[in-house]
Amino acid sequence: MLTDAIWDLDGTLYDTYPSILSALHETLTKHGVAVDPAALLITTKKTSVHAVIEDCAAQRGWDAAAIFAEYHDVEVQRVLACKPYPEAQATLEAVVAKGGRNFLMTHRDNSAWQLLANSGLRDLFAGGVTSDLHLARKPKPDAVLYILDRWQLPATTAAMIGDRKLDIVAGQAAGVAGIYFDVDGLGDAPMAEYHVDHLHEIPALFGR
Repeated sequence: MLTDAIWDLDGTLYDTYPSILSALHETLTKHGVAVDPAALLITTKKTSVHAVIEDCAAQRGWDAAAIFAEYHDVEVQRVLACKPYPEAQATLEAVVAKGGRNFLMTHRDNSAWQLLANSGLRDLFAGGVTSDLHLARKPKPDAVLYILDRWQLPATTAAMIGDRKLDIVAGQAAGVAGIYFDVDGLGDAPMAEYHVDHLHEIPALFGR
């Protein structure tokens, strides 16, 4: 029986990818990189923004950290105006109503908590991890393991929920089930224990 939900943020609870990709597109094109928006979405979903920037930096001799900082300055302001998916609040509330708890596991910094507060979702989370803790990034399991230990969650009743393969890999490496939210229809995580196309499908997996 699943009880506790560990949530990815970007692309899972919030429709932030249009803002993320517009900031990334703007940053890369400013530095002379021709970008195909559709290909950029797939590449970013299957890897990460960090990986895209690091690959471009390696090919062009850039300072990857400086380019990422430039991207982040643009991106964070746009993302703070983003809204959660329409079903997000009801889904989070349903997990709590079934006796479970919601936890956040995001590569975003502590601005993630402000984003949740802006939407009235902050109080639906018992805690979580942001990049400000400087734990290893997904797909490494360090952040999920931290949550399990810090809040004493049994791995057998917890699930990692995300829209990317690396979310599922990180969760499974920590011993928890993976719920793949295939919001973009990429089918990129066949190893996940559960697959959903809509957030409203998730509560049925909990409390049974």
